[in-house]
Amino acid sequence: MHQVHHYDFPIDFCDEVAQVSLFLGAVSVVIFGIGRRHGEFLLGVISLILSLAMESQSPHSLSRRQNTLGQIPQSMEAALSRFKLDGQTTTYAVCPTCNCTYKPKADLNSSHAQYPTNCSNKPIPENSPCNELLLQRSADGQSVPIKTFIYHHFHNYLAGLLSRPDLEALMDRPCDDLLASVGSPPPHIIKDVWDANFFRTFKGPDGQSLFIDRGDEGRYAFTLNVDFFNIEGNLQRNASTSTGIISCACLNLPLD
Repeated sequence: MHQVHHYDFPIDFCDEVAQVSLFLGAVSVVIFGIGRRHGEFLLGVISLILSLAMESQSPHSLSRRQNTLGQIPQSMEAALSRFKLDGQTTTYAVCPTCNCTYKPKADLNSSHAQYPTNCSNKPIPENSPCNELLLQRSADGQSVPIKTFIYHHFHNYLAGLLSRPDLEALMDRPCDDLLASVGSPPPHIIKDVWDANFFRTFKGPDGQSLFIDRGDEGRYAFTLNVDFFNIEGNLQRNASTSTGIISCACLNLPLD
């Protein structure tokens, strides 16, 4: 599991003034929930204030002013990328008719992902291929999938958790608590999934209790959730647009 890139943050290469400015913009969008266009407006105002403040200083600060302001991007997408908040993803093309997925292929002669033009899936083995069109032209003239499925890499997600020593210690605690509770009766009131008898008795490949004695390994449990909802928020029984999410959560993390 490769974790090296989880320790390399572009924000570390910005000076302190730019770091604080980008932090304010990121917090406003990610935590406070303002729109990205509003976040870009906030970054623009911060850049203007910094420019006016630096202009009032000694003329010798001109190069520093240009360097600092150059580190504050105009778009929120570029600002958020400094913090590497988004995990690694792969965008699959999805057939609009049969929902068959197609992984992109790299093309050394192009910076864009390459997909087949038509669906070759046979929903029924004895029938002919689906042959539905998979691609359409984007505004910039590129061939892009009509329908997509974005896969977030599980190993990258787990590596991101384990790259933080504080989170790794929290994730190991449930197994250590189970080991410490051996010989004691299970709690009468279940307040957490780790209180259930299932984790005490679940067997690993060696036939032993998987989560009781982890040794020097990390033993992690995950829950897989699948849900579909109408993105238009219309509860009436008429035409709707359904969107599905397949999500995974680590049960070793504390509830809070």
